[in-house]
Amino acid sequence: MTGPGALLVLLGPTPWEGPLVAGLAHPSSRLTIERRCLDSADLLAAAESGRGRVALVGADAPRLDADVVRRVRSFGLAVVGVVTAGDDDALQRLRRWGADAVVAVDAADLGTAVLAISSAVARASSPELEPDAVADDDDDGAGRLVGVWGPAGAPGRTSVAIAFADEAARAGVSVLLVDADTWAPSVTVLLGVVDDGAGLASACRRALGGGLDAAALAALCRQVRPGFLVLPGLPRSGRWNEVRGTAMAEVLRVARSLADLVVVDCGFSLEADEELVFDTEAPRRNGATFAVLEGADVVVAVGLADPVGLVRLVGGLSELADVVPGVERRVLVTRLRESVVGRRGAAAVADALHMHAGVDAVWCVPDDRSAYDAALRAGRTLADVSPSSPARTVLRGVTRELLRDLGLHASAPLAAVSGQRTR
Repeated sequence: MTGPGALLVLLGPTPWEGPLVAGLAHPSSRLTIERRCLDSADLLAAAESGRGRVALVGADAPRLDADVVRRVRSFGLAVVGVVTAGDDDALQRLRRWGADAVVAVDAADLGTAVLAISSAVARASSPELEPDAVADDDDDGAGRLVGVWGPAGAPGRTSVAIAFADEAARAGVSVLLVDADTWAPSVTVLLGVVDDGAGLASACRRALGGGLDAAALAALCRQVRPGFLVLPGLPRSGRWNEVRGTAMAEVLRVARSLADLVVVDCGFSLEADEELVFDTEAPRRNGATFAVLEGADVVVAVGLADPVGLVRLVGGLSELADVVPGVERRVLVTRLRESVVGRRGAAAVADALHMHAGVDAVWCVPDDRSAYDAALRAGRTLADVSPSSPARTVLRGVTRELLRDLGLHASAPLAAVSGQRTR
């Protein structure tokens, strides 16, 4: 059984790597190097086998990223990072990745560095001691995050996300709309935005490598108009494995510093059964959706206002509660039409959702097929092509209420919300 000072070491090609390892291997350090790893795959294999208690990693170690750090920690190891003294970017990167402690190494005083690492390893491997706090950096902002999700067969989820972003921008709030649907991304198509493929996948790659900041994220976005940015989704749904949950969480963190409001269009699936198929940790197709739902200030659950859609929504709300217990949730149904739900319309839908899912309030968006068809044909928003559309009127009011609930101040007077029934 390994002792508390048992190390797995993965350092990068720095001038002090060899002398530092030699100092750590000296008996006076009270540390034991269980394995000096070649790359991150070697580190993960050793961590999974239970060979060490603490992983000592360098900021420029081969193929090291946030996902590797998370996986090492999932095997029960603490992570201590080392950086060259004065390299603040590397220090902050390791802290964002989740290192329990980070030690700066001065090549001219390796003895002190060895002592500092020994102390950090002792703290990190002792459950009763608190690890180093993760410092805030300049990328942390106060932007609010709204996740727009709906179960399978919930048409209008993407249109709702676009409407929220568009109406918030029209109210004077800076907005970033993120297409995080790993099954059927379509935001850029609906908005007529040119997409060269350098969107969410590129942002996730930079996030894993520690190179994503507000400026880098802004460069990957497309501008619909001033104050309204879009981060395009995957160019092909088959590239879903490029959008990992760890990376998505970092993208969202940076996105909050770029805009007052971040609206994210999520995929429908809440399945997480990869462990039933793979012996080792597998990429999670729905990892991006989970990251959004777990990080959102509010999740808007979208369903279809017909018997099939409402049954699916009731089941979906139950799944949502299992995935993110206690999430701040709003419920919205689309395509409300009297021919399906009867003359009572919104009241009938509200009664059904209250009875079967405990929903106390629901927003009901009336069906306005001609206005949506015109928006799709033009590649523009509903407000652009049909400002007086009944659907647009409700969505505008819903957006204003969300802004008020999130503490975001619109530059125009807040409108009353129509189409909502509160029990």
